[in-house]
Order: sequence, then structure tokens, then C-alpha cells
Amino acid sequence: MNNNKQHIESRLQRIANVLLLNASFTDNLGLLNGKMGIAIFFFHYARYTGNEMYENYAGELIDEIYEEISPTSPINFAAGVTGIAWGIEYLVKNGFVEADTDKALNEIDSVIFRATTQLPVYIENQDDLFGFGIYYLARLNGREHDMDNTSVLFMKQMTVYMVDECERLLVQQKFHDVNIPRLSAGLVNSIMFFLLEVHRLGLFPVKVNKLLRYLPSYMEASISAKDSQVDLQTMLQFAKKIFIIVSDTDIKDQFKHLINQLSNMSEDTDNNNAIVDGICRLNWHSLVYQSAVNNNVELLFKKTFHIVDNEENWNQRLNILNKDNLGLDKGLAGLGLAFLSEIIKN
Repeated sequence: MNNNKQHIESRLQRIANVLLLNASFTDNLGLLNGKMGIAIFFFHYARYTGNEMYENYAGELIDEIYEEISPTSPINFAAGVTGIAWGIEYLVKNGFVEADTDKALNEIDSVIFRATTQLPVYIENQDDLFGFGIYYLARLNGREHDMDNTSVLFMKQMTVYMVDECERLLVQQKFHDVNIPRLSAGLVNSIMFFLLEVHRLGLFPVKVNKLLRYLPSYMEASISAKDSQVDLQTMLQFAKKIFIIVSDTDIKDQFKHLINQLSNMSEDTDNNNAIVDGICRLNWHSLVYQSAVNNNVELLFKKTFHIVDNEENWNQRLNILNKDNLGLDKGLAGLGLAFLSEIIKN
């Protein structure tokens, strides 16, 4: 493992060098496609290497985010303020920075709250994630029993409000007052995660149990559309958890059937870009959804490293480098986190 570890570390160092030179030039501030995700990578890399330079650079990126964020910044989770706020909460809870997030996120909280009250629009399109729900859960998580904290009470109230929004999406099938043609697997997964966490917290149980009944038809649509294999594998893990908690026999049978379908789906092993993008997506799934979500991660990593370690493939990747492929989702920061996870795990 030592030689292999050194080999991975060498490639990881090259990823860090490229990001050091390029990250500040992206105008995307977000978690999945921009500076927030890159900052998370550098905080993790600094912790692994013990090199304060990377921690300082990550801090500079956070400062840039706070300077550049504005009332016109997007709200969405991938590139906007809900993802940024989630990222700050993540860094504090994992000990990368010290802050009182009720104070540090005060202005961002206000922007997000105004967005929830002015327009009942919490996704921009069918491919977005249920960012508001994920954000409020992150702000609440670990503090749910603190009944004397007004911020906690507010987050609980807003989380319950987000359950109503799930009903609008799943039952009324609307966003922007327009019928939804189909929810992507990514959006379905984010809703499944949200409902599972709300169920765990014991908030609004009657409606949560009702909404779980509507998920199978959306899952069937994602399977039929052959959405991203990583998204479908994440869906499989959530479906297994929902199967345990639902009591209705018919719904339980539907989930059992879907679990069998998802378990028997084959992965794309020929498309290099799909393989590399898959390991990036898998790693941010593990961050956002709080668990490892793919049983085939070891094989996927080996395929990814074989591809990226090839100098021709590496140079091709650098030749198409731009401000949109530096982040966690399908970008160098996501690739770097995958390499870090593999080294730390072993």
C-alpha cells in the first residue's frame, strides 16, 4: 500500500497545485461547482498534510465568498446561498473553523428566509436539489433537543414548512406554478434524504408517512430514464431505509420491487468521463447525505485512478479546465476529495 499511497499522494499534490492557481478566478461561489466546495477540499487536504498554507488558502476562499455574495446571488444548493450556508455549517461542525453559525450565517439566513416567504419556489428546475430542506436540516442537526434556543425553534418551524413544499412537489407536481415533467434522480434523492431525516427527528410524522407513498412513481421514472448510476445507487440506499420504516404492505411491496430493480442495474464501465464524474459525485453525496452510499466505491476508485493517472488523460483534463469544472461535482476538487478519502480509509 505504501507505494500506491505515495502514488496517490503525488497525483493529489498535482490536483492541489492546479486548484491553488485557478480557484480564485471562478465567479461561482457555490458548494458543488464553485469556491465553497474547493475550500472544503483544501480544509481536508490541510488537515491531512498538516500544511497551514492550504488552510490559509481555504480561509481566503471563504473570505472571497463573503465579499462577493450579494442579494442577487442564486439561492440554489449547487451554486447558491443554501449550499454556501450548508458548507459553512459543515466546516464548523467538523472542526475546520471556529464560529457561532447563528452569528456567522445571520445575513445569509436572512436572505434564505426572505426567499422562502416571498416566492414558494425552492427549486429552479427539475434537476436542482431540494436545497432549502437540506440547509435547514444542517442548521438544526445536533441541536434539535435545545428547546431554549430561539434559532433552533425557528429552524424546526422552517423544516416543517419544507415538508409542505415536498407535498407541493410530489403530490401537486408543481414548481414555478408549472407542472413538473419529471424529477431527476438527484432531486428525488435529496427529497428522500430530507424526508428520512425529518422522520428521524419525529417532526410532522403523519404527513411524512403520507409523502413516502408518492416516491415509488418518481423512482420508477428515474430508473426508466437511466439517470446517473451514482444517483441510482444513492437512491437504492435511501429506498432500503424507507422500506424499513413504512408500514403499509402495498407501499412496502413497491419499495421491495424497486430495490430489486436498482440492485440489478449494471454500471457504465466503458465511458472514462462517466467513471471520473461518478467518483466525484459519490464523494459529495457522502458529504451531504452523511454516509457512504455506494458499495462499489473501491472498484470505482481504482478505475478512476487508472484513468487520471494516465498522463495523456490527465493532460486532456487540464486542457479543458475552466471555471465550471474545478468544484466538487465533476471537478478537480471532487477528484481530490476522492483521493483523500481513499488514502485516509486505508
